[in-house]
Amino acid sequence: MNNPILGIDFGTTNTSAAWFDSSGKLRIVPVTDRSSILPSVVWFHTSEKTVIGHAARSQIVEDPKNTIYEGKRFLTRRFKSEFVARNRDRFAFDIVDGPDGYCATKIRDSVVPFMDIAALVIDQIATLAAHAAGKPFKDCVLTVPVHASFRQRAAMRLAAERTGLDVRAIVNEPTAAALYYANLRHPQATVLVFDLGGGTFDATLMSLKGKQVKVLATGGDAFLGGSNFDSAIVSLLTQSFRDKTGIDLNESRVVMQRLAFAAESAKIALSSRDETRVRIPCVVQKDGQFVDLDETLTRAQLEDLVTPLIERSIGACEDVLAKAGLKADQVDELVLVGGQTRMPAIRNRLTHFKRFSEDREVHPELGVCIGAAILGRNLNRGTVGLTDVTPMSISVMMPGGVTFEAIAPNTPVPCRRKISIEGLPPWQAPIPLAIFEAVDSAAIDREVFGTVMIGPEFRVKGAPTLHLDLAPDFKLKARLSTGNGPETAVPIVEVKIGK
Repeated sequence: MNNPILGIDFGTTNTSAAWFDSSGKLRIVPVTDRSSILPSVVWFHTSEKTVIGHAARSQIVEDPKNTIYEGKRFLTRRFKSEFVARNRDRFAFDIVDGPDGYCATKIRDSVVPFMDIAALVIDQIATLAAHAAGKPFKDCVLTVPVHASFRQRAAMRLAAERTGLDVRAIVNEPTAAALYYANLRHPQATVLVFDLGGGTFDATLMSLKGKQVKVLATGGDAFLGGSNFDSAIVSLLTQSFRDKTGIDLNESRVVMQRLAFAAESAKIALSSRDETRVRIPCVVQKDGQFVDLDETLTRAQLEDLVTPLIERSIGACEDVLAKAGLKADQVDELVLVGGQTRMPAIRNRLTHFKRFSEDREVHPELGVCIGAAILGRNLNRGTVGLTDVTPMSISVMMPGGVTFEAIAPNTPVPCRRKISIEGLPPWQAPIPLAIFEAVDSAAIDREVFGTVMIGPEFRVKGAPTLHLDLAPDFKLKARLSTGNGPETAVPIVEVKIGK
């Protein structure tokens, strides 16, 4: 067998990894004696010294300014975007405008890009894997949310490469979970992967034949995850505390983080109990006296509270089924991935599907990294067993703003498209064609990831043709041809990712 390939699931809240050893046995990377989950948290003890994982997570309350958590949410986000304006105040650490216009964090006197945070977490899980395997890994497979942009995929690749890893493939998280499922059961079935993790929700419909996985349609909600459920509980607790004491806890980021921890613990407890007590001693001072937060939260209260969030996930599933022209009763199995899917209310809402995967079949927290390891093993064997699709459209914009869709969402990859470029202005200078994700040219957060320059030589024999090739790893190449002339490779002027 070739050198093993490490499958890494770098998540918003947690990271895990797995590989197949030389004997073909699946190995999960141990993080502690009792856990295979590494919290995706980085604590800067000093500007140069960092602590990553469980020990760092304990510092979120103790040293909130210098402890970075859920940093993946801000990876390649424009600082002036609506998403950042809406979410930056939720976090106790500083989110600042980096030198390239993208989000960074300020640690003491240093500005640290979020790609550096990602690299630290990936390096930590790779170090733990090397310790478990007895030697360092050279290659890896990375997983990303379905709606990860091209820029985010490129940033993830660069973050891993900074640690010395060669990224052999990048695979969508639900697709990796389906690979795991297919490897276990060798089914011939249509499955829908329901992936509700800490930061995002993905729904992907797939056709499985033996160990072959073909993605039929994909969708989800990039702004829905387990942390939204926690935030709903926090809002309930702060409102109740305000009603009782007249004190607004929202004014302290540190207090709000303590509440977030308590909310997450309460949510987990209510998956197996009918009620739980939420108590935070000395949460604030009033009239010189410390005041405790002490509430009892019931499962019924929680379910009423998060019903809108659950319905958002159901709506996204229905959209994915509609894209494929199927209904829920035509899906053979629903594969549940992500820790939030342990919530009984979610499972109860999905009973219109024929069958759920069980935890022993697809582990909610580890299924994605195992699927990535399976893809790594397949790559070593010279097989892939996977056909993926584009998560969103790829569009081209002409000078003046005329925009058209070049590659539609849910197009199988690899793919090639030819577009005849009509109506170009009669300029002697090169004419730029902007290539970006999503057809909405007015979207604030759209990702322009390249520009093709059409020189005069391409316009002398009629309308030039733009050729776009999208590879299985979602790398895009462009070529031009003139009239009936030969194709000529042209560079896409790429926006640089990171330094």
